[in-house]
Amino acid sequence: MSFVLFILILFISLTVYIYTNYQFVTTTLNTHTSYSSQFSSISRLTDGWKPVGHTIDEQNLLHDMSIVVAAWSEYAEDNIPKVPSLSADGHLLVLSAAASRIRYGVSLTFITVYPTDMKTVLPKHISSHPLSSNQQSLWCIFSDGSVTPVYTYDSKYGNERVSLLDCPLSPFANDQLWKLNQTIRVYLASTTTKDRKIPILKAFVKVPVVSVTPSNSSQESFTLCTSPLHNKGKYLVQWIEFHRLVGFRKFIIYNTTDTDDYLSTIINIYTQKYPGLVDVVQWNFSTLGLVDVLPTRYFQTEALHDCLIRYGDQSEWLGMLDLDEYIVPLPPYETIVDYVHANFGRRIIGSINLWSQFFCNKNASTYTPEEKDTNRLTIERFSFRARNRHKRGREKYLYRPRFVQYLSIHHQIVGLSKQHPSEKHITLAHYVSMNRLRTMPGCGFNETVEDSGVRNRFANRVKTTIATLMNKH
Repeated sequence: MSFVLFILILFISLTVYIYTNYQFVTTTLNTHTSYSSQFSSISRLTDGWKPVGHTIDEQNLLHDMSIVVAAWSEYAEDNIPKVPSLSADGHLLVLSAAASRIRYGVSLTFITVYPTDMKTVLPKHISSHPLSSNQQSLWCIFSDGSVTPVYTYDSKYGNERVSLLDCPLSPFANDQLWKLNQTIRVYLASTTTKDRKIPILKAFVKVPVVSVTPSNSSQESFTLCTSPLHNKGKYLVQWIEFHRLVGFRKFIIYNTTDTDDYLSTIINIYTQKYPGLVDVVQWNFSTLGLVDVLPTRYFQTEALHDCLIRYGDQSEWLGMLDLDEYIVPLPPYETIVDYVHANFGRRIIGSINLWSQFFCNKNASTYTPEEKDTNRLTIERFSFRARNRHKRGREKYLYRPRFVQYLSIHHQIVGLSKQHPSEKHITLAHYVSMNRLRTMPGCGFNETVEDSGVRNRFANRVKTTIATLMNKH
């Protein structure tokens, strides 16, 4: 009996030894004969390899792929699709990738189209075989060959859906975050199918720039992203100038359909006059032939997360609005900064809930001449509003990026507490569509009241700042 027990213990010990030292006794490139000529010193790359994967076969596959990646130069012809694109295995449609220090410490996130939407979004002639994230085994391989696991999340809130893939940064990639003007090269690898020997996707991710606020400063960074533009660039300047007056210090334009010279002209003016104030994210996937499931939007939920992840490191507070939405501090507060500091200070919260106050056209069926005049500011054109705030799903938020993880267009999905501010202190003025009639909640016949408060407080000041921007005085 003791002899049998001895043999059993010896077998278990040998198995554990082989498992923990497998990377040092295996021949790593037997499955990569087509790439073997690229490598002159494989032993150097295998030193320090730490096993990842749930099985020996998976570890071996990832080990081999990591060596391939580490041997590639930055611009190697690897025939791997680059973000934004459909992954080589057809399971994922990735729109963007960004790194973030505040997301779970430090991580890199791929923002992907929700799997069940892919067949609708992709051109009909492109075949794909989408899989939900829980059906896949995904990994990030960084350019030095380091590997980290991908953590997946599929968010579904009504028609607002998005999938996110988060990978912790390896020590190598984390070091890159602290170097200016760096780009992280990362490959998305899959062990879902065992016969694929190279990664399915690659991305070049710019290291986020952190704006440091002096510790004695009363100013916090407030950033505002636009929802993807739909040929509304001509309303951009007044929207930016209004929000500059109320305390926002950074604006991110998600450009989709505004491809004419007007938008680029405006951006050039801002770049010359106020460097660093406005960034543009090109959010147009027409070269891929993508069409959003909802034609009134353009991958808006995905853009919302891109804004959160891409700019969350730089911003204490961050919002994403349409160009017909204005965050308005109410007396005695002149700025959002004053309001937030007075009411929330350094409290740890996820977001501030902003209920829409709909501003309507005076007559439900037509514009008045003043309302139709697009040469006037939006806050001038419309001075009739619904009697009450709309509290049933059309709200927007000011987020504290470090305390939220997942969002929808009108809701915070995962994060710390949502705060409901006093209606006397702040509002979201949501104006009737600027170029077409539409029904707004609470804007029916005899339902509106006249309210020129926003116009009276801000219109002349906005005109002055626009004149300064355009050098017209």
